[in-house]
Amino acid sequence: VKRKVQAIKDGGLLEYYPLEDNRFELGGFGHLKAWLERAKVGFTAPSVSGQSAIITQALANADVAPETIAYVEAHGTGTELGDPIEITALAEALGPRPADAPPCWIGSAKSNLGHLDTAAGVIGLIKTALMLRHGRLVPSLNFETANPKLALEAGPFAITTTLRPWPGDAGPRRAGVSSFGIGGTNAHAILEEAPPRSASGVTRARQLLIWSAR
Repeated sequence: VKRKVQAIKDGGLLEYYPLEDNRFELGGFGHLKAWLERAKVGFTAPSVSGQSAIITQALANADVAPETIAYVEAHGTGTELGDPIEITALAEALGPRPADAPPCWIGSAKSNLGHLDTAAGVIGLIKTALMLRHGRLVPSLNFETANPKLALEAGPFAITTTLRPWPGDAGPRRAGVSSFGIGGTNAHAILEEAPPRSASGVTRARQLLIWSAR
């Protein structure tokens, strides 16, 4: 995974993992005391204020308007306590949107694969990077009914349940990826689709055409 400037300079990986400059913030163990000082139910319980703060900080670092985030890969553990807290924090960080605006889609790889422990965050990152590359929003498999405590109808969020195109005519596609851990170890990354790459042009008068057959 490379930042945008380095990926453009190096070539190759940019179309696969277009991570934008300064669009990652981690409130890890170095900030543990600060997170614990926020309102929390307990050490193992998530915090609305801690999650909202890390998402807001990531948006600020990226210099990205919240309304340009079209998709969020949620931590999404599917728990009665954790999911409503995560949606509330997202609503605080991303703010209200015009009534005629498209929804901010949310999903989680955990509905497809289960909780992959320490690999859960990077799986969500890879999934989102591939969706940006292909311009498609993939469904959260096995999802049937949302927890009523999420109150999705009151906010801008909708869960991806079918494969659908990801429109990009209003600007570059952008997404957020959340990964939250015990004790307030919170991470949120902002991803943006890679810019179009121009053709490299002809480098020599004659080119080698390789054929392979059996």
